[in-house]
Order: sequence, then C-alpha cells, then structure tokens
Amino acid sequence: MFKRFKQTALAITLLAACAAGANAGVLRLDQRSEMAQAGQILQASDFDDFGAGYHFPGGGFTRGGVQYNSAENLIVGASTGLSIGQSRPVMSNEYWSPIEGGIATDVPYTLFGFDAAVTGGSVDVILATNLGSYLFDGLSLRDGLAGLDFLGFQATGGEYFTGFELRSMGEGYLAGITNVALGSDRAAVPEPGAMALLLIGLGLLVGRVRRWTGAPIFH
Repeated sequence: MFKRFKQTALAITLLAACAAGANAGVLRLDQRSEMAQAGQILQASDFDDFGAGYHFPGGGFTRGGVQYNSAENLIVGASTGLSIGQSRPVMSNEYWSPIEGGIATDVPYTLFGFDAAVTGGSVDVILATNLGSYLFDGLSLRDGLAGLDFLGFQATGGEYFTGFELRSMGEGYLAGITNVALGSDRAAVPEPGAMALLLIGLGLLVGRVRRWTGAPIFH
C-alpha cells in the first residue's frame, strides 16, 4: 500500500513540476531581433504621422492594438525642443509620468516591445498580464538626442499581456515611446523536457488507476 502511495505521489509531483515549468512569467528581450525570432509580429505602430510639434490625440487614443490611457496623451515631435522627440515623434504624457496603456485581448499577445527615450534618469516598466503584474525597474534609456532604446518582453506559460505603464523618476523627467509592436510566440506546445515529464506523470497515474480498478482506462 505504501509503495502504491509513493508511486502515485511521484506521478502527481511530475505533473506539478511540468505545470510549474510552464508558468515562467514574463521575460525581458534585449533586442528587437529577439522578439522577431520568438514569434510573429501582428501589430506595429508609430506616431510619425503627427509631425514635428506637440499633439494631443485625446484620452483613450487607440493605435496598433494599444489604448493609451495616460492622464493626458501627448505626442512630442522634433520642433518641440524636447530631446525625446528628436529622433522620432513619441507618445508621452504631459503630466510627466506614467505613460499608461491597455493592450487588446482579442488576440493573446505574448510579445510586446517598443522603442523609448527619457529626458533624464531611469525608468520602470510595469506589465499586466491575464494572471498578474511584473515590475522591471531601474532601466536605462538614451535621451532621444542620441537615439532610442528598445524594451521588449515575452509572456510565457499561458500568460498574455493586458496593459503596461512606463514610469519615469517623476516631474521633470519626461519619457516617450514609439515603434510599438505586439505579437504572438510560437510556443504552441510544451518544450520537449516538459512534455516528457507530462507523459511520464500521466503514464504513472494511468497505471495506478488500472491496478486499483482492474479495468482499462480507455475503450
């Protein structure tokens, strides 16, 4: 009886390990090429059509699968004199921080990335998924005059993105983003190691049930 219990416990442990391995949360992607290799980009958007000055597209402004919900959406272009808009027009926030957005859930977007700049200091990124939230803090960005930096992320283990915040250090530190991309990864099935654990666990459980009942599981 004790041996039977140990084998059943082992099967359950293997299944739990498989499930835990699949729920890896959100990963940071350092290069845009990494995001392209991780899956298919389904939405890509920028703000180049707004031109060089200041523009206020309004609250709840939606573009490329993202609804921008900042206190006051502000697009900053090159003629404003602010460094963040010198390379490209960027979506910012007149109230300085944060830039906030909701991500469409009609498709489970597991890839999210954008180019960004900040007038000074570091930034924090808070990502919301269907299962929780994740903080990436103290990220360094160029100021826009020297160019933009890519920030990319991948949700794994059944999670997908539902929103984000980009926070600067507060008043006087203005951040902006552009080249926003949403995509879906190719991880449609568990990795080989996880699949092997799953099959072993299921096999052990099936064997236990057959011995206890004396009847086949499948007909």
